[in-house]
Amino acid sequence: MPDVTLLSYTRMDAEHLTDTPIPAGAGTLQENLIEYAGRVCYRSDAKMGHNPTFIDLRVREGHEDIIEHVRFIFRVQGQPLDREVLKLVSLPTVEFTDLGDGEWIFSMNARNVRDFWRSSDSDLAAQFARLSAPITPAVFRDLPGVEEELT
Repeated sequence: MPDVTLLSYTRMDAEHLTDTPIPAGAGTLQENLIEYAGRVCYRSDAKMGHNPTFIDLRVREGHEDIIEHVRFIFRVQGQPLDREVLKLVSLPTVEFTDLGDGEWIFSMNARNVRDFWRSSDSDLAAQFARLSAPITPAVFRDLPGVEEELT
């Protein structure tokens, strides 16, 4: 089983948030960024934070473009180059560095994490989803096996 560590994820400098409605959201700062992207798309940014299920609903509708605004960087150790890694790196916008000896750095957005989880029953996919879920619960709440990370 590979060892996966979440190294970093999208964060925002508080001083740049003062002129935006992003802090008015009902979720984590990352979820608020996703909600804001969706609200701009639907021209409803004045309703920021009024519907705590906004992201859940958009994801269920298949409007997953908005979740691409949050990225995660993972370090993976003990993962050989296999079909799972090839499947992962074939996803759009996934970036990777092969450090050798089964060690990798992967950078991907929340949609990539969901897509990889849906297309793979691997431990790697499950670990990515479990580590990402607490950062953006509304994005991963519907994935079986991930909900226990959110309680």
